[in-house]
Amino acid sequence: MKTFKILGKVFLIAAAALFLASLVICAVDLQSPDNTAFLAFVNGYMGLFALATVGTFLLTASSEVAQKVGHGLVISSYVIGLTAAITFIEGSSAAMLMLVAAVLLAFYYLCRLVLFVTCKSVEEPESPNDDIRIVHVKEWKEIMDQGIISPEEFEEKRCQILGIKKAAAESRSKDKPKD
Repeated sequence: MKTFKILGKVFLIAAAALFLASLVICAVDLQSPDNTAFLAFVNGYMGLFALATVGTFLLTASSEVAQKVGHGLVISSYVIGLTAAITFIEGSSAAMLMLVAAVLLAFYYLCRLVLFVTCKSVEEPESPNDDIRIVHVKEWKEIMDQGIISPEEFEEKRCQILGIKKAAAESRSKDKPKD
């Protein structure tokens, strides 16, 4: 799983770099008539290409809504770039880079698909007794009932196993005398 996450990020970064490089090359290499035509086509959609950059950053956001907006912006921009690349592919080096960027973006989404399918195949436990975390908490509870650990130690371990952040501020407020 970790391999596909890393590969996905590499493909996304490479696609974004080539996407921007194709715009820079067509702006710098104006001697080629195909690059000039490609640049004229791209200039009509420059706002959308700027949104592709914003979309790429939104893909890494923690908010699911921001990620979905990022996917929409990136895909729409790359589709228009792919259209331009296919139109001017014969003589434009910038169009070739745009085509490679679109292929790398497709590989990024392929990695995301593999991750999605493999994560969905892992079944959730049907009952709480099947959850390994609950089993561990029950084991620690038995240890506490036997008097081996204190209730405070059990509570700390329970929070650790379940991934619960213990409200330190709540315990401090109980300890402090009220004025």
